[in-house]
Amino acid sequence: EQYILSTTWSCKNPDQPKMASQEQIIITLVQGREGKAWAEKQQNGWSLYTKEPVCTWKGIKCDNLDRRTVVSIDVSGTELPATIPPELGKLPNLQILALGNNEIRGSIPHEVANIPNLQLFNVSDNFITGNVPSFSSELLKTVDLSKNQLTGSLPENFGSSHDEMIIYDVMKNILSGTVPDSVRDMINLQTLSLSDNAFSGLLPHGLGKLEYLKFLYLDDNYFVGTIPHDLARVDVQNVGDNMLEEVWLQGNMLSGTVPVALADASKLKD
Repeated sequence: EQYILSTTWSCKNPDQPKMASQEQIIITLVQGREGKAWAEKQQNGWSLYTKEPVCTWKGIKCDNLDRRTVVSIDVSGTELPATIPPELGKLPNLQILALGNNEIRGSIPHEVANIPNLQLFNVSDNFITGNVPSFSSELLKTVDLSKNQLTGSLPENFGSSHDEMIIYDVMKNILSGTVPDSVRDMINLQTLSLSDNAFSGLLPHGLGKLEYLKFLYLDDNYFVGTIPHDLARVDVQNVGDNMLEEVWLQGNMLSGTVPVALADASKLKD
């Protein structure tokens, strides 16, 4: 997977945990017998007793400037058996938390959702339960919660204060309810994937305001009503300006016809 991040480290909170504190925080990911067995397989680091600096541990990256502050934890696809510890919220400069394609259970702690400088949060393809949290970081570019067991509805303000968001993916969960209109606040959004859930009601208003939207996946839900005309951005002078490449709406209970402007969008794939 490609992660979209800024090229410079820009942190809002100047406070930095001490080195030992970072080690202790990160090691909470591998508590318990199974977690310790996983840590032993990593060979370098992932132990409070190692002489290896935390910045050299497998999957850990530190700030390019001071080379001490942890800014990235990426242990995707390593069969990590864990829950997400709330202690990770004590890493205020963390920008990437990538735990996808593992054996992670439990819910997403609000302490982690409130990490102030988070840019990428990926826990896709796990066994995570509970609700979708409200993320506080205004720097978020990617949220991938797909292929889990999340329930409930999306937070009413899930799109608010996230105008940097590029990818928002919650496909293949057990989510329900309507999609909040705050989705239109994600003005730089390129991918919105809500497929294979139990969302209902009308399609969210304001999707046509997302001028950079390329991929829209709303299939296999319980949406009703008609396809909004603003989805085709009929207000643009040239239909060719429409950025949409893929729109999946099948498997719902929609009625009416496809807006002509949407059908004529030049970038849509067959």
